[in-house]
Amino acid sequence: MAGKKDDRINQRIPIQLLVDYRSPNGSYLFDFCRDLGTGGVFIETSKPLDMGSEVKLTFTLPDSKETLEASGKVIWVQTALPEKDLASGMGVQFDEFSADQRKTMENFIERYHGGDSGESTKPA
Repeated sequence: MAGKKDDRINQRIPIQLLVDYRSPNGSYLFDFCRDLGTGGVFIETSKPLDMGSEVKLTFTLPDSKETLEASGKVIWVQTALPEKDLASGMGVQFDEFSADQRKTMENFIERYHGGDSGESTKPA
């Protein structure tokens, strides 16, 4: 079968957020994510880290004042393919996320998908 099958067990949402992250050599970097889920994030960057690199990330969801912190690992790297509208970047799988912060993220994603009893408020 041609094409890439998406076997993710964590729901993801398309969203653009500024993500601060620390590279293995200690450099502080920031780029935008293109999608986010409880299991990880895709960070759009022209200089992705090597696969297997450990990173520490911080970001704030649009409807929250709380800064979320997570550690993760680069599990895939994408080269830009303009003809397919694919930007270069890296997929980071979260390794460590506090239970409270994971719940904050789950609630945000549920609201994005209209899972609460009130009106759906998708982030801008």
